[in-house]
Amino acid sequence: MSHAFIVHGPKDVDNLLQVHEALRRAGIPVWYDAPGADTEESRATIIEAIDKAFAMVVLVSASSVRSREAQGQIERAIARGTTIFPFRTDNARLSGVFKKELANSLSYGLMDEGGLEKLTSDVRRRYRRKCPVLSVMNLKGGVGKTTITSQVFGAWQATIGGRVLLIDLDPQYNLTQTFFDMEAADKSAIQDKSVISLFERSRLHASDATSPAEAWSSLSIEPFPAPDPDDIAHSLMEEGAPGGVLDLISGQFEISKYAFATDAAALAAIRENFLRMIDHLRSSYDLIVFDTNPNATFLTKCALEASDRVIAPMHPDMYSLRGVKLLNLVLNEQIADDVRPDLSVLFNRVSKNEQSSFEADARNGAHDQRAGFKLSEALLQHAIPKSGHLTVKAPEPDQAPWKSLIIHKGRGGGLKAVREALKASAGEIHQLVMAP
Repeated sequence: MSHAFIVHGPKDVDNLLQVHEALRRAGIPVWYDAPGADTEESRATIIEAIDKAFAMVVLVSASSVRSREAQGQIERAIARGTTIFPFRTDNARLSGVFKKELANSLSYGLMDEGGLEKLTSDVRRRYRRKCPVLSVMNLKGGVGKTTITSQVFGAWQATIGGRVLLIDLDPQYNLTQTFFDMEAADKSAIQDKSVISLFERSRLHASDATSPAEAWSSLSIEPFPAPDPDDIAHSLMEEGAPGGVLDLISGQFEISKYAFATDAAALAAIRENFLRMIDHLRSSYDLIVFDTNPNATFLTKCALEASDRVIAPMHPDMYSLRGVKLLNLVLNEQIADDVRPDLSVLFNRVSKNEQSSFEADARNGAHDQRAGFKLSEALLQHAIPKSGHLTVKAPEPDQAPWKSLIIHKGRGGGLKAVREALKASAGEIHQLVMAP
C-alpha cells in the first residue's frame, strides 16, 4: 500500500498530528515513524516505508532541521526521485539538505492562512495522479464499453504493467460475466464480495450486518471501514496466468436500488462512502477503471465524481455521437468544476469504409457542432477496429479468467492487428493520464 511519508523532528508531535489528521480526512493514506523510535527493526521499517511512498511531506522546523534521522530520510527520498512537499511549521533557520534541496520549494507553511489546506490539496492531487481513475462511459448502450474496459485495460496491464483494478458499476454486470460464469458472479453478490460493499455497510464489513442487496426499501448510512483489497477484489491473473495484477470488483443487479431511492440525504452519504472507498483503493493500485451503465443515474454521478478522466467509446455513427453529446452535457451541467473529469473519445468498431468517412470527418471537425463541443480535439488518435475477436463472450466452463483477454490469446485470423490496436490505445491513454 502506497502512502504519504511524513518527516518530522522529535519535538514536532503536535504539528505532526495536525498534518496527519488533515491528510487522513482528505482520504490520503499516511505513514510516519513514532517519535522516539530508534531500533534496528524500526530503521528497516522506516526505509521500507520511504521506498513505498508516493510522496514525502517534510515538516520544516527547528527540531527536524537538527535531526539526523530527518536529513537521512529526505536524502533517501531525493535519491529515489520521490515527490517532496516541504511544509514550514516554525521559523527555523535552514541548513544541510533542508537549505540545499528544499529551500526553493518552501512556499507555504502552517502559520500561513490556508496553508494546511493548500498542502492537503497538493498532496491529494499527487496521490490521485499516482493512481488515475477512469470511467468508460457513453450515454448510449451497445458501443462497446465492456469490451473497452476489459480488452484495452487488459492490454494495459499486460504491456505497461502495474496493478490494475476493474470495477463493474453497471447493474447488468456484463464485465463480471466476461470473466466469470453467472453462478460465480451471483455467489460473489450473495457474499457481498461485490461492488455494493463500496456504497453501504455490508456482511463484508461485519458478519452481523444486513446485506444492502436485501434491503431495497432502505439505505444504510452506518459507517464502515475500508475493506482490504484482498477481501473484495477477485484476481483475474491466477491459474497459470502470465503474471501481473489485474483485479475485478464484481458487479450485481442490486446496485440499481439507488435509482429508486428518494432519501437525498442518505444518497449523499452513500455517494461519499463510495468516493472515500475509491480514494482508499488508489493506495493499492496504479490504475482503476469503471465499467458503467449507459444512463444518467446516481451511479453515473458517483463514477464521474470519482474519476480523473472519462473514456467514451463511440461507434462511427450519429447514434453514438448523440450519446457522447449527452455525456458531455451531464459532465458540464451536473459535475462541479473542481471534480469534473476530462473527456476523451475512443472510436470503436471502425471498419475500413467507416475509417475513410465518418471517422475522418469527425477528426476534421465536421461533427463538432453536432456534438456541442470540440469532438475533434477530444478524439484519441488510435481506434479499435471492427473484429469478431472483440465480440463479448461468456467464458467457457472452468476457463481461467485471464484467458478471456485477447492480449493473451494465441494466433488467429486478424488477431495480431486487434492486439496491436489494443496496445496502441492503452499506450495512448497511459501517456495522457500519466502526463504531469
